[in-house]
Amino acid sequence: MIAIHQSQFLPWVPYLFKMLKSDIFVLLDDVQFQKNGLQNRNQIKTPSGAIWLTLPVKFRLGDKINEVVISNEISLNKIIKTITHNYKRSPFYSDVLPLIESVFHKNDKLLLDINNKLLTGILDLIGFSCNIRYSSQIETTQVKDDLVIEIIKYFGEKEYLSGKGALDYMDLNKFKKEGIRVFTYDYEYVEYPQQWNRQQGFIPDLSVLDLLFNNINRAGCYIQDNGIVKPLA
Repeated sequence: MIAIHQSQFLPWVPYLFKMLKSDIFVLLDDVQFQKNGLQNRNQIKTPSGAIWLTLPVKFRLGDKINEVVISNEISLNKIIKTITHNYKRSPFYSDVLPLIESVFHKNDKLLLDINNKLLTGILDLIGFSCNIRYSSQIETTQVKDDLVIEIIKYFGEKEYLSGKGALDYMDLNKFKKEGIRVFTYDYEYVEYPQQWNRQQGFIPDLSVLDLLFNNINRAGCYIQDNGIVKPLA
């Protein structure tokens, strides 16, 4: 089974579920960067609730994800300080923070490089690996559904794992015609220990960082056990 997704900054938990349920995970790195998307930001929990953690970038309209650069290296240190301020009392702070510090201190200029190093580092922390490929490695000629089909055929796969959001604009007949079976998935957040639960309650849809800082020893099972893959009728 193959899954295809754009690069994300410190991705949320269902993103990791999608990765771990696929045999090949293709990062769309040569498509247009989306301003105010999840490619350079995600949310963490603070005493005041969820806030956006944003990696400042420089880009021009039409730039591809693999062309976007970090706009201010000082901001990387500010992100580390923000994470430290909000998670320094979490039980697995000392296990997770070194990953973020090591990636940010490498002085990478490209957003894609930072995202990918964080992603592979997170997989290492939870004891998993994934066969990650890049769309830029393929000479593609199509767009939208046809681009997805072209990538799937390139890797010789017959099963495609799609997010629910894409189903609104996918032409499933195209996939059926090519002999590709489409699957989607449901993911349900089950409450895990978070900070400030008494004041705020459990907050889902955060960066996977929150799960790692609070419950890294169960993170792998949590990511895999709370979702279900299902075929489309």
